Amino acid sequence: MSCAICGKELGRHRYKPSEEWGIEGLLCGNCHIEKTREFMIRQEETPDKCVMCKEIVEDGQKPKWQWEMESGTLLCKSCYQKKDADHNKKTNFCAVCSGKLSMFYYHPKPAWHIQGNLCRKCWDNHYGKE
Repeated sequence: MSCAICGKELGRHRYKPSEEWGIEGLLCGNCHIEKTREFMIRQEETPDKCVMCKEIVEDGQKPKWQWEMESGTLLCKSCYQKKDADHNKKTNFCAVCSGKLSMFYYHPKPAWHIQGNLCRKCWDNHYGKE
């Protein structure tokens, strides 16, 4: 087995290239270090952009893990605040009547096509229509 870039015979140490590099096969240690360095320099040159509005971000904020966004993404301050408010609304208020959810709340059935949680009254109303 040989390196995909330089053709050098691979010994015990083989490195899998990142998908973003577009290289098929395995790399030797020297080529892996060189490609990593090139990729890091290229990333430093490109400005960070907000994932939602695509504006250039100087002091981007990382999304919270509960938002289920890709790792390494950044949000501008206004998009971060919008996403945080939207997430709080979905988790703390009923998706139908917008009432404050108590300790007990209900998840809608997928067939209902409702995003967020439901209070008892709204869940009973939807369940009774089936």
